[in-house]
Amino acid sequence: MRSLVQRFAARVQGSRRYAYLMEYEALQWRSREELEADQFGRLRALLRHAFETVPFYREMFREAGVHPDEIKSRADYAKLPCLTKDIIKRNRNALISSRFDVNVLRGNSTGGSTGEPLQFFQEMDVYEQMCANLMLSLKMAGWREGERVFSIWGNPKDFSKKKSLLGKIKESLATTVILNAYKYNEDIFNSWIAEIQRSGNAFIYGYPSVISGFAHHIVNKNVRLNNVKGIQTSAEQLLDDQRSILDKAFQCKVYDQYGSRECPGIASECAHGGMHLLTHSSYVEFVDDPEAPGEAKKVVVTPLNSYAMPFLRYEIGDYAQPVNSVCACGRGFPLMRMNIGRLYDRFVCEGGHILHGTLLVRQVAGIRGIKNFQFHQRDLVNIDLNIIRSTAFDEADRGKIEAINANLSALPVPRVVMRVNYVESFPQTVGGKHRIFISDVRP
Repeated sequence: MRSLVQRFAARVQGSRRYAYLMEYEALQWRSREELEADQFGRLRALLRHAFETVPFYREMFREAGVHPDEIKSRADYAKLPCLTKDIIKRNRNALISSRFDVNVLRGNSTGGSTGEPLQFFQEMDVYEQMCANLMLSLKMAGWREGERVFSIWGNPKDFSKKKSLLGKIKESLATTVILNAYKYNEDIFNSWIAEIQRSGNAFIYGYPSVISGFAHHIVNKNVRLNNVKGIQTSAEQLLDDQRSILDKAFQCKVYDQYGSRECPGIASECAHGGMHLLTHSSYVEFVDDPEAPGEAKKVVVTPLNSYAMPFLRYEIGDYAQPVNSVCACGRGFPLMRMNIGRLYDRFVCEGGHILHGTLLVRQVAGIRGIKNFQFHQRDLVNIDLNIIRSTAFDEADRGKIEAINANLSALPVPRVVMRVNYVESFPQTVGGKHRIFISDVRP
């Protein structure tokens, strides 16, 4: 019933999200070759639009000595320069298409997980496609239309206004219930439990840092939420320890989803564990980087649906790996591996040497008494490890933590001194995210 009401309401309001959902659901079962052809067609249409209507790109193509019609392959496209956050900030107005009135565009910004938030514009249709991609991602993980989705999210706009009676009625009929990732404590966690228990089958979606904190509370209170079918995390890197506590608390599968506010709908994990690139939504390149850890590649993304302010070959700030295999689910969407980390999750140490965050995370992985943690680099040598302890924390855990400096000194890494602080909470970004790595050192 709820699904029918949602579809009817969307049609009355002129929303296209369900039309997009039908299109994307059909696309996912097409062959890899068909999907690549469809994707490159979308890319070439975006390139022509950018050349004709966006001053920044018209100048970029002129300087590169190339016309969009001459880009006939992925190798051709890879020759264009990359776009960075700094370039966007310096050329914000020149990146807006002349075909759009900036006064009717949707202002948006990144969550600020790497510092100052990036301000940009999107047309409303991008939001419709983002909603369709979210529903597709949830369906890939086993969600069915009409089932509740409890979204633990951090957009202040969702909590800033008092709801009218009509607003409350709409919320009762809606599929998604938004829970505030900015504000939570034990009492609020208990209210979340009660609300989830009152619903039927449900999914939980949101930041892994907040959901894992909720999971610790559930385990400590010995609560069972038998109606939760799955957890889908997004916006932050999902760590192995977080996945473990989510498994324990909710006793259901945990799925990862990859995207950002400026590049929504990049990839989603299916019920078979494959992280699928959504080829209709994003054009993703995996670029060699000499500073990348192991076999990781730098992720460069072109959102294919953003025409008001196109981001061509945008360095999103992540490391990942392409996976050259076929998923057992049968989808044609290509695969990637996302457990590498962010480009910014590294510290510049003495002599310009790089200390990758993945190595630091390994030092605390598996210590059961740690509820959450954060590494804060103060200077080239000194790093603070800030820890929130769980109720299971004991002297054995303290001993493992105190041994971290000795463990690091035995490894072929830059010289660092780790200071441990036990804290009650961490400051969040303006988007409500928890940052695992913070550095006061300018690269």
